[in-house]
Amino acid sequence: MPKDDQGRPPPRLGAGRFQVVDTLGDGGTATVYLAWDGERREWCALKALHHRYLRDEEMCRRFAQEAQALEILRHQHIPELIYEDMEAVPPFMVMELARCGSTMDWVRQNGKMPPAMAADVLFQVCQALAEAHAAGIVHRDVKPHNFLLDDEGNCKLTDFGIARVTDNTSFTTTGSQIGTFSFMAPEQRSDTKSVDLRADVYSVGASLYTLMTAKTSAELFVADTEDELLAEIPAPFRPVVIRATRYKPEERYASILELQTDLMNALSRIPPDQAEYPPLVRPREPLPEGPPKVLPGGKRFEDLEKSLALDTNQPTYVAGSGGVRLGDSQSREPEPEVRSPRVIPYYMPSRGGQPTAPPVPAQPAPLRERSADIPDYVDASEVGALHRAEEARRTSIQAEEKAHAEAKAAARRETERLQEEEDAARTPRQLAIAAALGMLLLLSTLGLLGYGGWSVNGAAHRTVASGESLMAALRADGAVVYDMSADRRMFEELYNRFLDGKGDARLEAALEFVGEIDRVVGSGTTLDPTEEPKVRRLQRARDDYLASRKAWERTADGFPGALAVMLGIASAP
Repeated sequence: MPKDDQGRPPPRLGAGRFQVVDTLGDGGTATVYLAWDGERREWCALKALHHRYLRDEEMCRRFAQEAQALEILRHQHIPELIYEDMEAVPPFMVMELARCGSTMDWVRQNGKMPPAMAADVLFQVCQALAEAHAAGIVHRDVKPHNFLLDDEGNCKLTDFGIARVTDNTSFTTTGSQIGTFSFMAPEQRSDTKSVDLRADVYSVGASLYTLMTAKTSAELFVADTEDELLAEIPAPFRPVVIRATRYKPEERYASILELQTDLMNALSRIPPDQAEYPPLVRPREPLPEGPPKVLPGGKRFEDLEKSLALDTNQPTYVAGSGGVRLGDSQSREPEPEVRSPRVIPYYMPSRGGQPTAPPVPAQPAPLRERSADIPDYVDASEVGALHRAEEARRTSIQAEEKAHAEAKAAARRETERLQEEEDAARTPRQLAIAAALGMLLLLSTLGLLGYGGWSVNGAAHRTVASGESLMAALRADGAVVYDMSADRRMFEELYNRFLDGKGDARLEAALEFVGEIDRVVGSGTTLDPTEEPKVRRLQRARDDYLASRKAWERTADGFPGALAVMLGIASAP
């Protein structure tokens, strides 16, 4: 039975202290896992950097930045940092567990939030941001996706990966753009490094709009009280959204606490909502009192295991090692000895000809019996002697004939014996030849299958890598659409589909986004010289992905790739 069907022990990190048992969420640069803390004897959230970013200095710095921010901040609405190890492979941090999803998950499942619930969520977020701002930290990625919920319905502001701790520790360069379109202040869209806490104020206003309408907009800064864009926002909250999302930072709230005060004042001016709404969090099944000894059959954490396989200090499992820890100095079982087919010596009998019977002497004519006409001068006693001599000669001839027949029979038996020995020797040789031919055919087939699997899987890996490159390019250069004469709302919708999508849906949204840029550029729009390289990078990343996918499809349809796909050795597009 394959080992994956039997289950595998949970991967361990932190010198075995933390055991990973499930996946809670997968972001752009890291994955969050459900883990058991063996020292504190409690469940926690373990966030580990993706394997593909282990050699990316920028991503590693951002990841360490998040741990640094959490280490500075201690607040009931910010996840507690329990443990971090930036020198491990992969770098990881362990935080307080909030396993009820995000407020954006609630909106996707239930639609727009009632005003009281949305205000309560943002009130808690404002408290967390006030703590961060007091410590000199600007979050720069405030959005409903990052408002996590624990079992009691408390909000936890998370994902400080692109936060700016001080003026000297920003991990972005002047002119770069990081964040999410719909919730990003206008000045952040062109220069992330120079923004201050008023960028977070804008993001809180945009988050309030999204929670109350279940929509997003990148143009809130042009809205006014009577604007159709704010039609679904209750009247007392519209001034809060408008002031928080002003185009000029100096026209926004000067502090997050000032915004929080207006938010609560607006809530006090609306009548209680009598409608029934789903609760912010639903009761969850209690977690077990400890981790399982083995994971369910087939449960894998491939990205984490690939990273752990690079660290000889981690008790992880290496594919094909039978579950032994990488770096263990244990001897392998000896490879089975390959024995050559036993060849029986073959000796060919002499082919000099069959034994030749000696010539049979011609029989003499029998002596005539003495007759009456025998002359008298012939002595009768001589005649008797002649008869006896003739009889003796006949007996001798018969004995010779018998001996010759016996010798011939013996020669025939010897020939048959030698033939039998030759046949007996030939059978193992034929079997050995047949076995060798069968082995050659098997090896040839396995070689073809191996080559087919290698070709298809290699093309698949290249397609995945080019898809990741396309999505990374979109995150880095997507803001170029704000400098083009285009329908921004359409781009905003596509970008949000990209952010919220998973797998193929995310890639399709990225392809549509770049395709729409092609349409705008093809319509005669003149690009600014500083923006043209960004457009070209997006188009090149899209073209590389499409070419890789086409090569994957071609390899999977051809021989021997199709055979490898049919047998499950490789995956088809």
